[in-house]
Amino acid sequence: MDVKQLQYFVVSVDMGSFHSAAEVLITTQPNVSKIVKSLEEELNMTLLNRNRNGVTITPQGESIYTYAIEVLKNINIINEFKKGQGIKSLSISSVPSNTLSFYLSQFYNNELRKDVQLDFFETNVQNIIRRIHARKSELGFIYISKRSMSAFRQQVKLKGLEYHELAKAPLYLFVGKSNPLYKRESVDEIDLKDIKLIQYNEKQFSLYNHLGHIKEDIIYNGDNVSISYTNSDSFLTQLVKNTDYGHIASSFVKNQYQEYGIKAIPIVSCEKSISFGYIKRRKDNLSDLGEALISYLSSINRF
Repeated sequence: MDVKQLQYFVVSVDMGSFHSAAEVLITTQPNVSKIVKSLEEELNMTLLNRNRNGVTITPQGESIYTYAIEVLKNINIINEFKKGQGIKSLSISSVPSNTLSFYLSQFYNNELRKDVQLDFFETNVQNIIRRIHARKSELGFIYISKRSMSAFRQQVKLKGLEYHELAKAPLYLFVGKSNPLYKRESVDEIDLKDIKLIQYNEKQFSLYNHLGHIKEDIIYNGDNVSISYTNSDSFLTQLVKNTDYGHIASSFVKNQYQEYGIKAIPIVSCEKSISFGYIKRRKDNLSDLGEALISYLSSINRF
């Protein structure tokens, strides 16, 4: 059995006749009939019923057709992989960040331009750790609170990973005009005790968890603060823009909300409290493309 036999059989089924299959395959009708017949003889099965109007598939043929399709798909994938051997690829996982997305596009324009495949996957910190560990991504970019750093580093170490910091930034409250804190130039943690928040679906390593670790701040026991969660950046943006909901995030994303009229208000005592950096597998060297990206991001220093 060879690929050609499977291909001729599948096309004959799809086209409904050897004549039409021959036109698609750019060969002759007798040749298509001969090759399909050789497959039937090899399998000792009747795969097609022949009649004056063409061919129809038999019950045995239905089963073989399903498997033949999968074989041909996999062969096509292998051939495409062979073609792409000269194309560099880099797979990235990241927490939601328009800022990082912007710099990735600039990195492509300035450093790469062609023959490069960038795969980008947005998710939460826990899933990023899983994806790097499972070798689904080479690099994982995250924001992490310094108060969560010890637990975070222990977790990535257990997975054979390591974290490298690229920059530090303060924590901000993002609000729209409907929020009562909109006119404030700064807020402290006590100001947030009655606010409604919309946060990314990030439980263990949520930036919100940076708040409330001071002994006096017993307000952060979950009784007074209303928090909703989402994995949608567009929903979060529209909710903050058009309602009294606020959002707590680092200054790394400050610029992405300006065009929506959303104000970034610094939270007092949270200066340089958020770390931005990347996760990689400890024992693996970065690819040339990965090294180039890290070098580029390190040179920006504007996160």
